Amino acid sequence: MEAHDTHEPTRLSNQSYHLFRQPTVTRITLNQELVRQYERLRRRGAGVVLDVGAKHAPYRDAIGATEYLTLDVDPSCEPDLCCDLHKVDRPDASFDTIIATEVLEHLYAPDRAVEEIRRLLKPSGVCILSTRFIYEYHPDPQDFFRFSRDGLEHLFRNFTHVEVIPHGNRIQAVWQLIAGSKRTLGLLSWLNPVVARIRQAETRCPLGFVVWAER
Repeated sequence: MEAHDTHEPTRLSNQSYHLFRQPTVTRITLNQELVRQYERLRRRGAGVVLDVGAKHAPYRDAIGATEYLTLDVDPSCEPDLCCDLHKVDRPDASFDTIIATEVLEHLYAPDRAVEEIRRLLKPSGVCILSTRFIYEYHPDPQDFFRFSRDGLEHLFRNFTHVEVIPHGNRIQAVWQLIAGSKRTLGLLSWLNPVVARIRQAETRCPLGFVVWAER
């Protein structure tokens, strides 16, 4: 389960030199949309939050929760709940908010996982979820699916209010596939912030989606 990519640039090594790599275009455009949704959540009141696939919970300070619990399959992250999202050992209606960023594509039964999110949410509780649409294969530990708007609307059909918000566009999707390739060794990544500033309304070829879903 991938969960959250780190926000900070990483260093890639290739033989005798190191290359400073910028965050991907996907990560930049996703974070821009998540900032908007987390601010919306803060105004509403996040309450008791479960962060699914949390790793080191990089969004904790942005949420403003009264209580913040983490879930991950990796015990080295020391999550509050070390388990799989397909089956969580918590009672119904345990959480006001569930955050699930960049997790859904790594789950073998996404329909079951979304129903588990719904079960865990209190009435009128909110799920903020993000997932990839155009992106290279990235197992963590596995990579099962890509989701369209129609697919996400179907998965969340039992929620009372659902918004599926695209981020990225056709130009950025092409750039992601080129600059994100291991063959480039990150040599093009210094242009990622520039490409991420391209503003073009796009719903047919987004990089991914953010879902706001109310139980």
